[in-house]
Amino acid sequence: MKTRKDLRNFALLLAIALFLFPASFLDAAQKTRKVLYFDRSNSYVHPPTESRDDGTTVCGDALIELGKELNFEVVCTKDSSIFESDLSQFDAIFFYICGALDEDGGESPQGMSPQGVANFFNSIRNGVGLIGVHSATDTWKTPGEANENQPIEDRTEYTKLIGGQFLMHGSQQETTLRVVEPVQLPFMKGHFPEIKYFDEWYCLKNFNPDMHVLMIMDTAEMNKDGGNSCYNRPPQPVVWARMEGKGRVAYSALGHNNSSWWDETNKGVVSDLFRFVLGDIDIDLTPNMETVAPGASILHNK
Repeated sequence: MKTRKDLRNFALLLAIALFLFPASFLDAAQKTRKVLYFDRSNSYVHPPTESRDDGTTVCGDALIELGKELNFEVVCTKDSSIFESDLSQFDAIFFYICGALDEDGGESPQGMSPQGVANFFNSIRNGVGLIGVHSATDTWKTPGEANENQPIEDRTEYTKLIGGQFLMHGSQQETTLRVVEPVQLPFMKGHFPEIKYFDEWYCLKNFNPDMHVLMIMDTAEMNKDGGNSCYNRPPQPVVWARMEGKGRVAYSALGHNNSSWWDETNKGVVSDLFRFVLGDIDIDLTPNMETVAPGASILHNK
């Protein structure tokens, strides 16, 4: 049984705790972050985004598991109307998307409304983080000659936001990914200086010159025969980060296959990017593409 002295001591300790750690601080420390996973496509549907009978997806399941490790919950949807809601409820948005998101069609046929489009861009610029993977560069593309880079002032708002634009890809193959110094994110630091990885590799154009490249694809030993001739160019950025207003933006070209969402490499890269966009780790965002991937913007005109 507690004595009056014990109760007085407990009350004193509680008062000190509330003084040193106010309720708002304790609530913030315990808060679970919230991530919106959006994977709508009105063109090609990538295997990790295909809906099962219960509406779940491989990529969505993988993010839910990752959220348990990194303290965030995931809202998974293909419904474009989510962008008409208050997006500040989310700490970050995760895009595995393809096509023009404001156009109708595909598995979830209703495209974003003009208000939804405006809300999306405004949310990022006001501080919501954004991660795009794989075909997130095959979205709201800049029109113009395919094998030419368009002037940055002519590029779509989204091309500039995500940092690059899909051009084409060859057959799936293993290549070498080189981690760029300084290495400030834990998975990449643990696998410096290079990683071998098998995936479907995008050739990109219209790179945003303000990006900070985190990993590059070494094209030197890639198969360049036939339809793989698109890899006949200098090393390419495949993982990068940049700021869009107050929002932290990151992109990874990895993730075409279902299996990649459960393997160490893709999971590690995505985990690193979440740590960045959620503000858990600050990194040097000095633009470095011309230094670490000189000639990356060189295209072979046909």
